[in-house]
This record gives sequence, structure tokens and C-alpha cells, in this order.
Amino acid sequence: MQANYTVLANYYDKFTHNDCDYTSWSQYLYRVAQQHGVREVCDIACGTGKMTALLAKRFVTVGVDASEQMLTVARSKCRALFVRQDMRALRLPHSADMAVCVNDGVNYLKPNELEDFFRVVHGNVRQGAPFVFDLSTPYKLREVVGNNVFFVDNDEETLLWSNKLKDNCVEMYLALFTAEGDVYRRSDEKHVQYMHAEEDVLRGLKNAGFALREITADYGKPLSPKDLRRTYFALKN
Repeated sequence: MQANYTVLANYYDKFTHNDCDYTSWSQYLYRVAQQHGVREVCDIACGTGKMTALLAKRFVTVGVDASEQMLTVARSKCRALFVRQDMRALRLPHSADMAVCVNDGVNYLKPNELEDFFRVVHGNVRQGAPFVFDLSTPYKLREVVGNNVFFVDNDEETLLWSNKLKDNCVEMYLALFTAEGDVYRRSDEKHVQYMHAEEDVLRGLKNAGFALREITADYGKPLSPKDLRRTYFALKN
């Protein structure tokens, strides 16, 4: 079993190109950044750099991720600075004007790590800096993702994604089959995404020194009980 986003890094963009509207999300981030005089942004858990590349068109941007394989892909997309770091131990050379964490990065944190992560972000951004992140909702992880099987089948590779719902998380087992001549090679990764109740998120932000500004669905849309993704926008006190 490989570590998170080791084998999948080179195929991540291909398998997720229809799932996330990074262009629309970036418009929300642009508006927040412009309203708060942002010049430099830190993209936490940046993955293959999809959002980093969009942010780098307008701001000095630093992309941070724990997977060197994902960062290798990200470095091919733009001239942002990319740094390998665990998001729970973020340490920037100087305070950023804004921090973002898009597409489920925070769901990889255990509930008892959430507030500590917020405190780490707080220590790496300037006073008044915006902090925007999203979460796959408990509704999505329980009702849509949990105990389900998904697959993507292309000419050269196939991804089989089976999930097991637990009390507060979903264990995700990903099997990648890649063509090598007349045979397919199998590689496996296990991911775990945790559910975070909204009251715990709000308490953690407050205790870490952030003031919540707004919660929206999917970067700017109205909230509903069956939201799949919610976006949190806070400012450093």
C-alpha cells in the first residue's frame, strides 16, 4: 500500500478534471484577496497545483504539500514556489497575506488536529489576513461517498475507488491499473477523510484567533442541508 498521492499523482488531474470547478472557485478567492490587499498567497495542500497556477496569475504564490510526487506535477504548471511540508507543521519563511486550502485538504485532518492546524495557519499569516478553506460535508461523506464504489476507465488506465464508512470518517481504497504492454500493473493507496461538524470548525477557528466572515456552499453559493462542499472564510484577529 503506497502513501497518499504517491502513485496517483501522475494521474490525478486526468481522473478529477470534471469533479471540481477550480476556475469558478478562483473567482471567489480573487474577490476575497482583492478586498483585503493581498499580494502573496499560501496554497496549503496544493496537490498538483491546479489552484496554485490560477492564483499565481495574479499574486505571488507559495504552494505547500506533503507529497513530493504531487509537487513534481505542480512545478510543471507555473513558476510559483513549491515547498514540501506537512500542513500540520506549516512553517513559511515570512507571513503570507492570505492562506487557502481547497478541495478537501482539511478533511484529511483528524478531529483532534483541526484546531491545532488553524493555530499553525494563524501563525503563518499577517494580521487581518484572509483564510479560506473548504470541507466535504458530513452529508457528502455519509450519504454520497461512504460505502460506495466508483471507477474511472480510460484507454491506458483504470481507477477503482471503494469506500468504507466509519463513525467519523471514510476509509478510501484506491486501486490503479495501468497498461504495460499486454498486461496491467496494479498499485494501491489508502486515504482517510474525516467528518468535521460545523460547530467544531467554528469553535476551532475562534480558539485559534480567527474571526469567521462567512460560510457558503462551494465558494459563494447559498447554503442548503444537502451541500456537498462548504467554504469557510475567516480573518486573522
